[in-house]
Amino acid sequence: MRSRTALAVGTGLALAALVAGPAHAEFYRIDDPADATASLTDITGLEANHGKANLLVKVRFQELMRTSAAGISVFIDTDPDARGAEYVLSSGLGDGTDYVLTEARGWRAVDERVSCDYDAKPKWGNDVFRAVISRDCFDDASSIRISVKMGDMADGSHPVVDWAPKRHRWSLPIASGLAA
Repeated sequence: MRSRTALAVGTGLALAALVAGPAHAEFYRIDDPADATASLTDITGLEANHGKANLLVKVRFQELMRTSAAGISVFIDTDPDARGAEYVLSSGLGDGTDYVLTEARGWRAVDERVSCDYDAKPKWGNDVFRAVISRDCFDDASSIRISVKMGDMADGSHPVVDWAPKRHRWSLPIASGLAA
């Protein structure tokens, strides 16, 4: 009887170990609730793939329009012991806006541009903002965390801000792995 119990417990533990996910993953995805309903650019989801060569970030919106006055900041944390982000990619979400990757101190961009390969663009028909950032941009960090902030100033009397996952909160650590 004891050997059957030990076998059942051992099998259960082995199965639990197989089902339990790793503390670090190469892919991160969350849905974001409708918490900025005063703006059409309310964030509805966030995806990140930290590949061997690039970090791919996709931010999904309720409705992304070419005439949008909103902007986005993708914060990248490479040092979990330091407060805030080390890098931030900033961009407008409307037609004709530009983007830039800079260093960050805490949760603010500084005027030090990062010289590396990156690309970012809104895809209005798909209601998504897509950014591809070379891992060289953040010294090939083995693990990163991200946070995204949208600011919509269409109505200057009351600007709308939306964060994913939450204000000044990070994604789970995303280890480098699969191709992005």
